[in-house]
Amino acid sequence: MSKIHQPNLRNIRSESPSLQVGKNGLSDSFLIELDNRLKKEGTVKIKFLKNSPYSSRQEAILALKGVLNSKFELIETRGWTATLHKKS
Repeated sequence: MSKIHQPNLRNIRSESPSLQVGKNGLSDSFLIELDNRLKKEGTVKIKFLKNSPYSSRQEAILALKGVLNSKFELIETRGWTATLHKKS
């Protein structure tokens, strides 16, 4: 796990996902929005919807890891939801 303080991670867990991945998957417009939100907010929760093109949670998370650049990291996954954080 990253160096995020536990109280902060608890707050993030209670929030609703701020982005959703649907039938278009990790499209260019989604990735641009993800990049903008991570730069602005620092931490973003992403929910993979049932109509997304990924057949398993592992496949969805691997696809997400594949598009992340070195400035951001995956800090937690719970079911079909992933939490990303901007590295300091």
